[in-house]
Order: sequence, then structure tokens, then C-alpha cells
Amino acid sequence: MIPNRAKLRDLCMEPLALRDYMAGLSNAQRRVAQVCLEREILPVLPAVKWGAVFSTLFRADSRAWLGCLLKVLVQRIGEGSSALGDCIADIAAEMTDVDRRKLLLAMIPLADSPEGVRMLFDRCGLVESGQWIQFLLQVTTRPAYFVLLGALRYVEHDDALLFRTCHYLMKKGDSLSFSTASIIRLSYDIKEVRGTFSLHLAPYQLARVEQNYAAFCEAVKI
Repeated sequence: MIPNRAKLRDLCMEPLALRDYMAGLSNAQRRVAQVCLEREILPVLPAVKWGAVFSTLFRADSRAWLGCLLKVLVQRIGEGSSALGDCIADIAAEMTDVDRRKLLLAMIPLADSPEGVRMLFDRCGLVESGQWIQFLLQVTTRPAYFVLLGALRYVEHDDALLFRTCHYLMKKGDSLSFSTASIIRLSYDIKEVRGTFSLHLAPYQLARVEQNYAAFCEAVKI
């Protein structure tokens, strides 16, 4: 039997009841219900109920639910019915490393400012900037790359990491990543990085680019 849409909608008003109902379905029924929730019900759920459903289903089975919940959260943020960072603080203490990675890689691309990127790390409990680098490298946005420049200052003694960071960015192949690699190369005088770089900045300009987001955006303008 296919789960009834009206019943699912009503159950969302009582998240614990929804959790118990989903647990009692067969695997096939659960998949159908999950698709219905993801596509039709959760995107339009009132914000106060959405947060409760998110945390309840995540705690019930993060492996089964997190992908679905993140798709809905991305949609809700895009439509303005949720804000960046919503729901994260409630589950931060219970996230596994895999959960945290999935969440950050889904949310960081949506941040339209460096402050938004830093807020996501803070809410996920990652307070050491050096921990951010692995996530920031996976995202190709100006806010993420500006935060990356700041995070690298915490590991500037690690020449091998700086080299790998430049090399990784260059391999991504887009203009923004290549320009960011050029800034890192110039900032740390990494002569081992080979390439044809069109970005040339004086030392005083480099300091401003690393500290001022508008200056960074101007330098990497594409």
C-alpha cells in the first residue's frame, strides 16, 4: 500500500509520530513516502515544523534521511522559506564526520558571503580554521575561496600542504580557482608551482586581497 499523502502531511505536524510511522513501513513503502515528503510536503512545511521534522528524522536515521533533508533544505533556502544555517545547531553534537561533510558540502555553495561560510563551520562545531581547508577546496565560490586564504594562514608553516592546495586549485581548471592559486603562490612564494599566471600583485596588494573581501573579488574578477 502506498502511504497516503494527506496522512504524511498530518504526521509532519507531530514529528515523533512521523518518525514512528516511517519506521513501521516496509522498505518499498518507506522509499515512496520519502519521495513524497521530499518533493511535495517538506518544501512547503511551516518553518517551525520543518526544523522539528529535520532534527527528528536526522536523529532517527541520519544515513537514511540526511540526503533527503539536505535536498529539501537547499530548496527551501533558494525559495526563501529557510535561512542558511537553519537546523544545523540542533544536530551538531550528533553529527558523524560523514554527516558533517555532506552537510557542509551542500551548504557552503549557498553562502553569499565569507561570514556565511564561517557561520556554517561554527554551527558544525569546527572552530579550528585549519580543519576548514578540506571542505573549502571542494567548493568553487568567491566566499569559500576568500575564507580559504584566511584558513591557510593557520597552516602557513606546512609547505607541502600549501603546494598541494595550489596544485589542486589549478587542476580544477576554472578561472576563479586558478586566480586563487596564483594569490596563494604569490603570498607564500611557492616557486615549485609551475604555470602561466596572468595575475600579478604587489606585496601590499596581496595583504589587502587576503583581508578585504571586496579587494579579493576585484582581483579574481572573471
